Amino acid sequence: MKIYSKILITVFLFIGFSAASQSLPQALSKINTEGFQKSQVMNLITDLSDVYGPRLTGTNQYFTAAEWAKKTLENWGIDKVYFENYCDDCMGWEVKSFNVEMTEPAYMKIQAYPYAWTESSNGVQIGDVVSIENQDDLEQVKIQWSGKLKGKIILFGSAPEQNMLFEPLSKRYTKEQLEEAKKSITPVVDKPLGPSSGNLDLIKDFDILFEKFAKKDDAFFAFLKEEGAISALGTSPMFPGIIHPSGTYNYRKNDARPIPYFAISPENFGKLKRLTDRGMNPKIKFNLDADLYLKPENNVNIIGEITGSDPKLKDEFVMIGAHFDSWHPASGATDNGAGSAVMMEVMRIIKASGLQPKRTIRIALWGGEEQALVGSRAYGEKHFGKVNETTRKKEVEKISAYINMDNGAGQMRGIYLQGNEAVRPIFEEMLEPYAYLDVNTLTIENTNFTDHEVFDYYKIPGFQIIQDPLNYKTVTHHTNLDVLEYVPKRDMMVNATVIAALVYQIAQMDRLLPREE
Repeated sequence: MKIYSKILITVFLFIGFSAASQSLPQALSKINTEGFQKSQVMNLITDLSDVYGPRLTGTNQYFTAAEWAKKTLENWGIDKVYFENYCDDCMGWEVKSFNVEMTEPAYMKIQAYPYAWTESSNGVQIGDVVSIENQDDLEQVKIQWSGKLKGKIILFGSAPEQNMLFEPLSKRYTKEQLEEAKKSITPVVDKPLGPSSGNLDLIKDFDILFEKFAKKDDAFFAFLKEEGAISALGTSPMFPGIIHPSGTYNYRKNDARPIPYFAISPENFGKLKRLTDRGMNPKIKFNLDADLYLKPENNVNIIGEITGSDPKLKDEFVMIGAHFDSWHPASGATDNGAGSAVMMEVMRIIKASGLQPKRTIRIALWGGEEQALVGSRAYGEKHFGKVNETTRKKEVEKISAYINMDNGAGQMRGIYLQGNEAVRPIFEEMLEPYAYLDVNTLTIENTNFTDHEVFDYYKIPGFQIIQDPLNYKTVTHHTNLDVLEYVPKRDMMVNATVIAALVYQIAQMDRLLPREE
């Protein structure tokens, strides 16, 4: 018995030593096998898109999806999975039914979708169309239209210019674009990979930006309601026939509700505008039945953790994340079911590989990103400190990095360094094993308007993944076509596997990643 016990002890010690001293190539091999040969990422995005989409902030649909994500992570054996509330007054809003059609001068079915958080119509309504192209000078609008809008339907804005679609709707970054991005030397420039983020900080200057962009039409809609207008129709220049109902942010309990407001296709908008310009008085029949309710328990971030194995380092952590909420006209597949599915798959890959990272790896699936980062900003204030105050909580010192994915379903091409030049050589080495996949472009440039900005504000190394644009901005972003058909399988598998490898290596480092000065 003593000899048998000694043999068992020796075997266990050897196994333990092997696991602890496992080489990086061995670890990456396990990650690659799990991510490329046993991938579950398309199962995840299919569920998120077809079963649990859309996921508009505040809704029962969002919370049902959050419960699915929590249960899925738990079933994989993720060590801790829990919810954190991020908003007590974010309203749910769900469409039950709607219809928009022109009845005169000839019948035309209007391709439409209602904007979120607008009022219901109280049954079928009929009215004549009037066109108001420019609402920016509200006083001039009042002078021209006071007393003339009762019972009218407002065609809001100008008709988009014709688009013959000579340019492709879907693109990947070229080698030249990526090389140019590598050579950038300042974070804020007219960038090869997208528009400059400018000098306003979305976190520090939130109130300024929110009033400038999200609330800019509130006074105009209040005037329409006072005047007795019964509906408004808007559009965006997304051809061919794409509906883009993005732009209403009246999601707080005490926010005023716009009159029934519909996004319509640019082609339908153009025809209505031409008819009104000719004085032919098109007539619209519509209805909108939508539920508006307040359930604070729906407003949760989903948090999961793989606990670190090193007694000295397990209190430190690496974070990954993506926003879990979506806009409402489709299933939220590319924005941002794809990012959420990839980051969930990262956790599955690391856990299923049997690897034991030294530091804790934490995933956060954020709510309320579409309403200007409500979920991640609430997390930041709870864990890191109040915005616009200098006092910081100790947790700020425990986080090595935050990596975010929120630019559609295109393949990872590298990382925006967000002005943090010191991490460049570290990431170069970590991504070198995957150079054959063209994922190692590193640019000093910033990108903006997604959840990594919260971490960057607190001087935590926060990074957004560079992704091929595909048709994100031209077809799917906040549109009725944000569906599974625009999610490429190979891109998703590459994203999950490479990020899993990157996160694991950060968790194994002797020290935290360097921070911006």
